[in-house]
Amino acid sequence: MTPVHFSFRSFGASAIVAVLAVGLAACGGGGKHNAKTPSITTPKVLAVKTSVLKVGTVDIESAGPSNPIDPATGKAVLGVAQSYIDNAIFAPLKTGKLGADYAALFDSRLQPTATGADVNALTEVQVGELTKLTTTATPVLLSTLEGNLGETMYFGTDFDLNIKGETGAGPVAIHRHVELTLARTGKAWLVTAYRVSAQHKSTAGTTTTTVTGGTTP
Repeated sequence: MTPVHFSFRSFGASAIVAVLAVGLAACGGGGKHNAKTPSITTPKVLAVKTSVLKVGTVDIESAGPSNPIDPATGKAVLGVAQSYIDNAIFAPLKTGKLGADYAALFDSRLQPTATGADVNALTEVQVGELTKLTTTATPVLLSTLEGNLGETMYFGTDFDLNIKGETGAGPVAIHRHVELTLARTGKAWLVTAYRVSAQHKSTAGTTTTTVTGGTTP
């Protein structure tokens, strides 16, 4: 997978790669060149088979001394990515509507675009309800940008999502590549930028979309 692309030139940072620096309870392991294969998980949300995201590798880039990511922060960031797929992807495929927490995932500058012009590309509202829904997700690559004092300024999450289901017109297969950049706002981590691509295959043909929004550091 390709990491979320930060621009570190203004910070003079060099990359430090740490495999599984986040000690999360449900994390998987593996380096950039030895990622886990996707796996189908048991149902967790919306009473359908959905993928529960796990950490794959961690890429820390720092302008000063690098600090490990504490488990609480790592879980919070992974929780935002999980909430994104639950509200933007799985909720529409189950109910035909966005999840109630979708808009709250984005910072105030990005929210109007994410809920307006980019909503169809970021979510599955156009596909609507599917039956026989199954999903797989790749382990999440976490990227961090730290400041001179080792403080975490931004997080990037990078993962793929594969979905199969049925409509009245026939089978549907969806592949999504999701890159989210998160920054802390108050006590919460919110999406401040995104790059999401989606490929939809159905009896009507194949469509591909890519959308970007926000400003990455």
